[in-house]
Amino acid sequence: MAAADAFSPWSDLCVPPDALRLAPTLLSGMSFRWHPSAAGNIYVGVLSDCIYELREDDATVHWRVCGPADSDRARAQLREHLSLDRGVTASAWAGGGQLPVQFFHAAAALPGVRVVSVLSRLESLVSFMGSANNNIKRNMQMVASLCANFEENRLGCDSEGAALFSFPSVAQLCSLSEERLWELGWGYRAPRLHKLSRQLEERGGEAWLDSLARLCDEELRAELVALCGVGRKAAARCSSAAPRSPVPVDTHCLQMARRFLLPPAARDKSFGPALYEQISACFVDLFGPLAGWAFMTLFAGELADFRRRAAACRVETRAARRRRSGCEAEAQSAEADRAVEASSPSGKRASRYF
Repeated sequence: MAAADAFSPWSDLCVPPDALRLAPTLLSGMSFRWHPSAAGNIYVGVLSDCIYELREDDATVHWRVCGPADSDRARAQLREHLSLDRGVTASAWAGGGQLPVQFFHAAAALPGVRVVSVLSRLESLVSFMGSANNNIKRNMQMVASLCANFEENRLGCDSEGAALFSFPSVAQLCSLSEERLWELGWGYRAPRLHKLSRQLEERGGEAWLDSLARLCDEELRAELVALCGVGRKAAARCSSAAPRSPVPVDTHCLQMARRFLLPPAARDKSFGPALYEQISACFVDLFGPLAGWAFMTLFAGELADFRRRAAACRVETRAARRRRSGCEAEAQSAEADRAVEASSPSGKRASRYF
């Protein structure tokens, strides 16, 4: 471990707990560049050419940065990444009897979930291409090893002395052989990333990716899915600004939809384009333009590390209802608990997610 680089003083991000909590926001697979410190009380990540450290308390979130950006630019970049100046908190709009009870429990247990916006289209595309049929921790390791391969991209060290790197360019990705990508832990995705890098270079690299911003979401997704290894989920992740992003329908989303969103006749359909569109439409019908936000709140509640919070929240809600309304409310709460438990994944299945 090298010596830690100089960080700016800690600053208050002025965000209350119901608007931002770090663990469910940073560790739920919306970005793969954040990790908790060894002590667990600080979250470390890289945005562009800056290293950030975040910590939270019962009242707010504090941040500091190591990098060339001035304080105003660094703060603006962080707020954009965390979507702090757009959208709403899940708990603020969780109204309407038509919403699944699972959403109310997830929103109550994880009120500070935000949709992270990966600011680099290249990083977003490569990271989510690698996430197919993968778990979050392994994908974090793959992305970290890819970045660390380029010593010239070294930005410095965090407060514990661990080196951190910016994301490689298209030209740098093209310099890697399939064999090297295998060595970096990309497995069967190595040939796909090898080909994807060259396709991007042929189209104009980062400039071509940036030019896609002028397209509507449908046109942008069509361009992206034409690339090697980029499916509808990865394209959905890259195609819109949070939190109005489309729902990235993958196997986890499919499992949730089959349990409590799809009509019975559709639950046994094979997973293809038609079912993908039907699931996405279900989320939009229920949650409107914030469907992507609602999905991430539900998804975070499914992760093994956070399901315990949801379970505790159900118990607390049940006790409160019992105190307020006696046996009638107790019966209603017990019925709701049974519905949630019946629709929740087993502990073994949930543990795969994170």
